[in-house]
Amino acid sequence: MHRLSHAGRRPHRRDRPPHRAPLPGSPGDGDAYIDPAYFRPLFAQDLPRSTTGFMAATQWPGAPAALVTPSGPPAWRSVPSWYLIARQDRIIPPEAERAMAKRAGATTVEIDSSHVAMMRHPDMVTNLILRAARQPW
Repeated sequence: MHRLSHAGRRPHRRDRPPHRAPLPGSPGDGDAYIDPAYFRPLFAQDLPRSTTGFMAATQWPGAPAALVTPSGPPAWRSVPSWYLIARQDRIIPPEAERAMAKRAGATTVEIDSSHVAMMRHPDMVTNLILRAARQPW
């Protein structure tokens, strides 16, 4: 079970001010964030604790409605797509990532990483982006 909270604000801690208001454009929707106690094991289990502690304390909450609100026509229907699947992702299941990549007809690369592959494997992520950018449309 994912430990997400959405009480309209982040939990208050003495060493940081409480979150002031829901995100713009989400009146009444509240905020969703990962409980700092579960942040590292859910979001970034392969990063150092000092890094994930900072990430947990400074995370910006998202509006839960963003997970279900249609975004409009998907770019992947007309633009070549690339997808990096993080095999150790505990936020988006790798099976779901594979299904989304397949639906998009994406060139797919898999790596052993948590949800934050760009932090754990910056060179691999950069190389994938550069490889995709060099491809003709």
